Amino acid sequence: MTSQADIHTILFHASTAVLFPLARDIGISYVRLLLHDSMLKDDSYRSGTSDSPTSECGSGKETSEHYPFYCCRYSKQREEMLDQLLQLHDKNHKTLEISENLLLAPHSDNISKCCITKIKELLFEFISGTSRAL
Repeated sequence: MTSQADIHTILFHASTAVLFPLARDIGISYVRLLLHDSMLKDDSYRSGTSDSPTSECGSGKETSEHYPFYCCRYSKQREEMLDQLLQLHDKNHKTLEISENLLLAPHSDNISKCCITKIKELLFEFISGTSRAL
């Protein structure tokens, strides 16, 4: 499990912290997901390095939304991540709309910095658990 000690914080001039994991490959995968320039089939298809945008699971395009939320190849990792997100939701008594945006770029006046850090940790754990180079 990733801890806060395992996350780099980079501060930009606008006082916005960007959190990255210490594991470089997970950080690269995270940024590639943010930029929609990953090795997921849909991104690869758009860049001409894949013959099809369809996921190997066969249930749709392999996008940055499909990968964490729908791909049956990662159901165990997804279940662990979603269970912890729901616990985080219950613990904070706030409504979290669990979505691609929440995972990739959590920000809101309703979400504490601690909660944002935990959401990022859960995404980093998911990426790590899938053993995918994105």
